[in-house]
Amino acid sequence: MANYFPVVLDQAGHQWLLGLPKDSSDSWEELRQAFIHNFIATSEQPGNKYDLERIRDRRNEPLRDCIRRFSDMRFKIPKITDDEAISAFIKGLRFHGALRSKLLRKRPTTVAELLATAKNYANADDTEKLIREDVRGTEQLPRRDDSRGRFDNRNPRRRDNRDHREG
Repeated sequence: MANYFPVVLDQAGHQWLLGLPKDSSDSWEELRQAFIHNFIATSEQPGNKYDLERIRDRRNEPLRDCIRRFSDMRFKIPKITDDEAISAFIKGLRFHGALRSKLLRKRPTTVAELLATAKNYANADDTEKLIREDVRGTEQLPRRDDSRGRFDNRNPRRRDNRDHREG
């Protein structure tokens, strides 16, 4: 095993190994412990349930983005139960009240069930957003220049009536 150790190291590991004083380790276990102590602070540590509980939805954040952040963190946490994950997700919903209410009324029993429900709400949110954008687009009057070169969006019928009274 010790013969293959230098082969699997990256550049920083090689530099560390080459920088060790000669005969600084008498055994594989000593070398292993020295390596761990040197690199433990810079290695990515697995998450825990408290990391998952810190995932909260943000104001004006699409629900789908919140679900993605939650799922990404959940995959970094070994041995988390479905119940812990479901509780963390519900606790983190501050701005998606309809989904939170639904999950509190009929609590899912698995994370798969939770994510399926959340996905349905995300799809509905996306559809509502498209409808709102579509409605806004049809309600806006085209911009027209007035006689001074400024934009004038007043009702053209009203302007015509005013012009008619003046002349």
